[in-house]
Amino acid sequence: METVTVLVNNNSGVIMPSNTIQVYYRVDGGTIINQPLSSNLTAGASWNFSFSQKADLSACGAHILKVWVSRPGDVNHLNDTLVWTVQNDCPVVPGTVTSDITVCQGANAGTLSLSGWSYGTIINWESSTDAGATWNPLTGTTSPSYAYVNVTQNTQYHVVIDGGYCPDATSGYATVSVQVPAIPGTIAGADSLCENMATGVLTLSGNNQPPIQWEYSTNGGGTWTTVASASTTYNYTGLTNTTIYRVLVDGAICADAYSDTAMIYVDPVYPQTLLTGSDSLCITNATGFVTATGSFGTILNWEYSIDNGATWTGTGTTPTSLGYTNITQTTFYRVITEGGQCPDVISDTAIIYVQPLPGQPSIGPSDTVCASSVVGILNMTGMTTPVLNWDFSTDGGTTWTPIANSANTSYDYTGQSVTTLYRAQLDGGFCPDYYTDTAIIKLDNAPVVGVLNQSGTICEFGSEDLHVVGSVADSLFWEYSTDNGVTWQTISDSDTIDYNTFPITENVQFQVTALNGVCPPAVSNAVMIVMLPLPIANAGVDTSIYLGESVTLNGSGGITGIWMPGSTLSDSTSTNPVATPSVTTTYAYYVIDGNGCVGGDTVLITVMDPIQFNIRNVITMNNDNVNDTWNITGVEFFPMTSVKVFNQYGKVLYENEDYKNDWNGNYKGSKLPNGTYYYVVQKGGTEEEFKGTLTLLGNE
Repeated sequence: METVTVLVNNNSGVIMPSNTIQVYYRVDGGTIINQPLSSNLTAGASWNFSFSQKADLSACGAHILKVWVSRPGDVNHLNDTLVWTVQNDCPVVPGTVTSDITVCQGANAGTLSLSGWSYGTIINWESSTDAGATWNPLTGTTSPSYAYVNVTQNTQYHVVIDGGYCPDATSGYATVSVQVPAIPGTIAGADSLCENMATGVLTLSGNNQPPIQWEYSTNGGGTWTTVASASTTYNYTGLTNTTIYRVLVDGAICADAYSDTAMIYVDPVYPQTLLTGSDSLCITNATGFVTATGSFGTILNWEYSIDNGATWTGTGTTPTSLGYTNITQTTFYRVITEGGQCPDVISDTAIIYVQPLPGQPSIGPSDTVCASSVVGILNMTGMTTPVLNWDFSTDGGTTWTPIANSANTSYDYTGQSVTTLYRAQLDGGFCPDYYTDTAIIKLDNAPVVGVLNQSGTICEFGSEDLHVVGSVADSLFWEYSTDNGVTWQTISDSDTIDYNTFPITENVQFQVTALNGVCPPAVSNAVMIVMLPLPIANAGVDTSIYLGESVTLNGSGGITGIWMPGSTLSDSTSTNPVATPSVTTTYAYYVIDGNGCVGGDTVLITVMDPIQFNIRNVITMNNDNVNDTWNITGVEFFPMTSVKVFNQYGKVLYENEDYKNDWNGNYKGSKLPNGTYYYVVQKGGTEEEFKGTLTLLGNE
């Protein structure tokens, strides 16, 4: 309990009697305590007045104490009341800061509160980052709560409390523990795989917190699907699409965090590329394109095979459409496309069948037949494709007419009426239709031989003009028979309607045979030419005379005759004319008989020069001193007369540039065989040259 004492002043200028002044007090608006002054209070005097009843100020804190006086007649109340505060400081109960908390480093915030605190006044909050070794005041923090922001490390907080008249106190602390944000780590094992072998393992490393779950996305991260796996490894298998993986790592107090992503790029297995453009072509126009269609990867190469796909050769080209030009044999094509992570894809095969040009078949044989009997068959050989039809032409091949129902390998032309060309048309397959060679069936008309003029007579050695009338044929030949038609001899070079016979020496029959192609020959009638023998003429014997002499010729035979030439005769119509030739002359004597036939004979009258140059034509080689050497009369008068003697083969057996009538028929020391030899004599000093035969005899 506390005594309440108040100083009472009397400023009224008069004595205030005791028991007239009442003094009052009241604590914290409670019960009013009243006690009068016990003695007079003189003017200007003061009195320390203590109440006998003590005030209860035991409660901690500030107490409002109101004291006032009153006396009767006091009209001025401005100075009769006093109010003051009495502070009763109790020992501080500091309490504790609540509560411990763990926050994430970085963007964190929260409020700490001082709880269990009594008495005293908060001076400030303090923090410690070294486990309470040192404390740092937090300015302006007198509230029983503290808002922390972005705490970066473990920090303790407490409150310092002013104890007033009591000792200051410090509250218990609370710890704000700071957790580092989750490090989600990285995923190893990203890969590019083929869809039919997309299996592997992903591994999370570098994370500072455990995984919560794996997630994957097949749409580029648009949506994610959770995989119930909290392991740092993940086995994937049988992926068919490109898939992105990530790991959600537990952030504890911090936010959960995602790792980086790992992509498993899955290349689809491309379907087999389909090729268009397979074709069957002729070798003459084997040009075109093969085109890759459908969904396929990058073209790596085109390949071709000319052995039905046993071996392939790359072209080194990568177009979508591959052109080929003038290929000469059946060729397979395919394209190799990139499979990405999958094996490269081989397309299907396009086949360009190249048909070679068929060889030209032959029909035949061509033939020439007689129009009177046309029978035959044309046969085709060497064909490799079907026959379409046969054609014929009757104008030399200018126009052709198909033969109906003729798709056969043979054609019967029996009954053909005109010369006709035939050919067959064959199916060319992928090449143009084509033709065989051409066969000609030529028709020859039967020959018409005509009629020979009538039989007749002719003088021996005469020739008769024969004529055939009405002949129609390609050719004729004449024949003769000397045995009354039993046998016939063909006359060469006699293709004519007029024939002048050879000299007739006996009775002869003539006929004409007409030919027209292959038709049987036609033979004319036969005519007989009767031979009339010639009269026998005799001109006498050969005679020699000297120049200037005459000789009488002696002719005989026939009815009448004539000599020729008659210029050197006394009478050419005389049987025995006198001949006076100046040069050696042959006289002919012609006689005529009653049939008008003429016979003749000749006689040689040799006229010799006074100096005779006469070449003998015989060597007897029998040593009888007659013609034992080759003698040339008068050679001595013509020096440098040269001679050469030859055998029948032209070999020189003897020669002399100045012959002296001394060669006896020897050759290289031996007598030449009997026989006929030939000479050339160059008369000395003249240009006269003589040629003749030399007979060697006597080499028995």
